[in-house]
Amino acid sequence: MNGPVSVAGVSVAPGERRDLFPSASESYTGDRTTLPMAVINGTGDGPRVFVTAAVHGDELNGIAVCRALLDRLDPAELDGVVVVVPIVNVLGVQIGSRYLPDRRDLNRTFPGSHDGSMAARIARLLVEEVIDGSDVGIDLHTAANQRTNVPQVRVDTGDERARDLAVTFGAPFVLDARLRPGSLREAAGERGVSVLTYEGGGPLRFDDDAIDVATRGVLRVLNRLEMTDAAPPPAHPAPMVLHESRWLRAERGGLLELHVAAGDHLQEGQPLWTTSSPLGEERATHEAAEEGFVVGATTLPLVQPGQALLHVALPGDRVPAEDDPSEEEDEDFEDTDAR
Repeated sequence: MNGPVSVAGVSVAPGERRDLFPSASESYTGDRTTLPMAVINGTGDGPRVFVTAAVHGDELNGIAVCRALLDRLDPAELDGVVVVVPIVNVLGVQIGSRYLPDRRDLNRTFPGSHDGSMAARIARLLVEEVIDGSDVGIDLHTAANQRTNVPQVRVDTGDERARDLAVTFGAPFVLDARLRPGSLREAAGERGVSVLTYEGGGPLRFDDDAIDVATRGVLRVLNRLEMTDAAPPPAHPAPMVLHESRWLRAERGGLLELHVAAGDHLQEGQPLWTTSSPLGEERATHEAAEEGFVVGATTLPLVQPGQALLHVALPGDRVPAEDDPSEEEDEDFEDTDAR
């Protein structure tokens, strides 16, 4: 049998969900800023998993994913503990900014400190109350401003557990991604916690497909960890594991016409984009130098030399995502509450 779990000084009994609001910081007016989170403690023994979203305040898809998860997860039918933090960068979300009001990137501030900057204090709270004591984490992101990402999971593929869970997730692509200094994933890894970083869609909007892929993926990971009895079918049954990627950059400035889109399979020699001057008298077309997959793209039609336009990954291995411990699939899964 499972026992009680303590988060932010609150004890959550087996079979119980508690919504908590620990203090994270203060606004300029001195108003208390809280970090809302839900702790779902199952009735049976199992791992502890955290799900975080909006570490960057303009990346909103994960908020909708968290809400869908909270609608579906029943502590009476759960083994282990799930901690859901829908909005980590509360102040950034309020102003529609990737950053905190002091312009710091929260995802370059982990593990944080008790007496540092606003970002450092929020990071330290998340580390101590959510990451510490967890076994697995799922951190939900979108592309940065003026970009979009095809749904993908980024992990250290050398971490066998993370790689297996990333394939189980069922996104189209699994990227072998290096750790960023000061990131949530790096801080968690140093504590022995395997973290899947999900990227899908773009900022400041809800993308239905990216939300659906992520919602299915998180539920599939919980099932893979034997925390639930059923899993929805994967959004993509055979993800491709990619080990190398690079950004392709504009050689000339001007008006941009992309000839490919996020998710496209590229062939060597295929036209990728054309840039032209405002009057159209100067044009330059860039072609693919090798085979690859577009995993991210700019959404800005005006470019300068050196600007990143396409994130292209080299071909990898396709791995079935359906090899999980449960034979019972949730065939009636509908992500109706995602938004």
